[in-house]
Amino acid sequence: MVLSWCCCRQEETKPAGAKWSALGQRQCTDCTCVIIFILFWCGMFYIAAYAFTTGNVHRLVYGYDSYGNICNRENKPISGISRSGMNMTGRPYVFFMDVYNPSDSLEICVKTCPDSDMEDIDDVKDFTLRTGSQLCLYDYEPSSYSSDLQGLLGPCPKTPVMESKPIVNRCLPANIQDKLSNYVDELVDWLNAADLFNKVVADLYVARYEILGMCFIAFGVAIIMVFLIRFVASIVVWLILALSAGGSIAATVVLWWNYGKRKSALDQIPEEEQVQSQQQNVTAFLVYSIIASVFTIILLLIIIVMRKRIAFTIELFHQAGKALSHMPLLLIQPLWTFIMLILFMAYWCVVLVHMSTAGKPKVHPVTGFVSYEDPEPVKYFWWYHLVGLFWTCEFILACQQFVVASCITEWYFTRDKQYFRSPILKSVGRLISYHLGSIVLGAFIITLVKIPRAILAYIQLKFKDSTSTCVQWMLKCLSCCLWCFEKCLKYLNENAYIIIAIEGSNFCSSAQRAFITLVSNALRVAAINCVGDFVLFLGKLAVVTITAFIGLAIFGSHTSVNYYAVPILLVCVFAFIISHGFFSIYEMSIDTLLLCFCEDARVNDGSPGKEYFMDRDLMEFVSNSSDALDNLDRKRRSDRVIASNDVELDQADDRDVIIEGAVAPAVEVVSPREANHEEIEA
Repeated sequence: MVLSWCCCRQEETKPAGAKWSALGQRQCTDCTCVIIFILFWCGMFYIAAYAFTTGNVHRLVYGYDSYGNICNRENKPISGISRSGMNMTGRPYVFFMDVYNPSDSLEICVKTCPDSDMEDIDDVKDFTLRTGSQLCLYDYEPSSYSSDLQGLLGPCPKTPVMESKPIVNRCLPANIQDKLSNYVDELVDWLNAADLFNKVVADLYVARYEILGMCFIAFGVAIIMVFLIRFVASIVVWLILALSAGGSIAATVVLWWNYGKRKSALDQIPEEEQVQSQQQNVTAFLVYSIIASVFTIILLLIIIVMRKRIAFTIELFHQAGKALSHMPLLLIQPLWTFIMLILFMAYWCVVLVHMSTAGKPKVHPVTGFVSYEDPEPVKYFWWYHLVGLFWTCEFILACQQFVVASCITEWYFTRDKQYFRSPILKSVGRLISYHLGSIVLGAFIITLVKIPRAILAYIQLKFKDSTSTCVQWMLKCLSCCLWCFEKCLKYLNENAYIIIAIEGSNFCSSAQRAFITLVSNALRVAAINCVGDFVLFLGKLAVVTITAFIGLAIFGSHTSVNYYAVPILLVCVFAFIISHGFFSIYEMSIDTLLLCFCEDARVNDGSPGKEYFMDRDLMEFVSNSSDALDNLDRKRRSDRVIASNDVELDQADDRDVIIEGAVAPAVEVVSPREANHEEIEA
């Protein structure tokens, strides 16, 4: 019952001699991981509740004075601390008695930051009387201001007091902005030239509806390109291979011709008159020609050896296009994934902000000032919250991968695709009912790699100013190795999800099966990863290019836009993001079809009773394809004969009904059941 309520419906185990069936009866996999993930999220909710109850975002936004009063807010008294619990409404800025030593300085909330330099206490008094903003402690009236009260700990500020500007609700010297601006003076000058920056912003505002419309155009172009790429993939791939081979051969011939020409010219010169540079030039051409020849031979051998694998990759593109044409709504799955990620990231950031302000007031033993320090549990909550970020994000992405794999798998293993209906909701139900635990486990494995990468990135940040080249080199090497390891694990996880969608096994056995399948089909995988990724990149580039040309046609006639290159560039960025989302579904579909093909070829052999599920075009890439195709043709002919006989019998029955009572039939047709009945009566 517990496992059932955890989305784990237990099924009966298959008998030992049961026939293999894709998408058959399933059992819940990795149930323990579901329970652990639920318990983990109970901890996440506990952290959120702790952060919301103990944190105070206003303390981060408005700041607080040295007595724990939050500026611009009504405050509650803090036990044992004088001047706490004051009403600071109308005093939104934090002022430091010594802005150049803010950590040890007395801080108070003020109405207005100093708007000019103040050389002595009289200037401070004049400012208070003029603006009503007290720069001395709250219970000191302007008439009592004197130089004896000035100091780091107050109650009046040290002079000179610099002109200040509110930055994040803190009064900071205006010349800090000047110092910071020195780093961007040239950029600011360029932006301000002819008021360029304002014009660009104005152009984006004026063309906002056109930009939104162009995003929808990119959306439509991407959908069209997804359905067209299966037709143009073969042309593009073979054309590129032909150009590459032809270009390599031509370059090799030209290099050898130049070598022969220069060698002949050099041989005609007496040896004692030959210049060393001429000899070196001939030698260089000989080396270049040999390198080009070796490269050309290797390239031609690769094309010859891989030609069938390349053709197989092109056929997978065609099959993926056919599958997506039956399930067009599958293309918008990245949209739901994006929405889920945005909602989770918003929740995570809100909890993070509240947790950063969670703390208890602590009184300094000497000055009596109040500061807030993180409680002991918060130091561990940070890491727990970070693990939750990585684990949940990977879980959301893995759910999309499984749903896509499950839909493509069901399409592949459906024999009569004429009546196929989109199984997206069914795949989601299969995920929730049986395989949440496997998805959780796969996401956690990726998290185990991301955590060391995050720690390593933090260490690199700490050692970025280190003079030790060896340390920096080692950190970069470790970071690169972890990045490569994470990419390999992600690729293996994706294929494990595909095996789970096909067979319904647990994560570990599916990952093992996926690894064995990928290794045993290494050349096919290499062809798909190289040729397929290149074709998909060309598809993304085509979407961006078409969108850019349409944008030129639209914005070129837009008289209100000054620099239409900026809106077009922004639209191109959006077009690439949109196309990447669509083609990621296409890429996952191709990977799923590859493993479905491999599993189909492993289990079935094309003989009667063990027919292939694959399309006829894919059977050409099976070792016993001729026998399988003959069996398929024989079965189709028998099906047609049976269908035609059924039609003839139906027509004959219709004729008998029409002439019944007019002409007696010459031969009475008696069914076997009726004949037996008559014999028994006799």
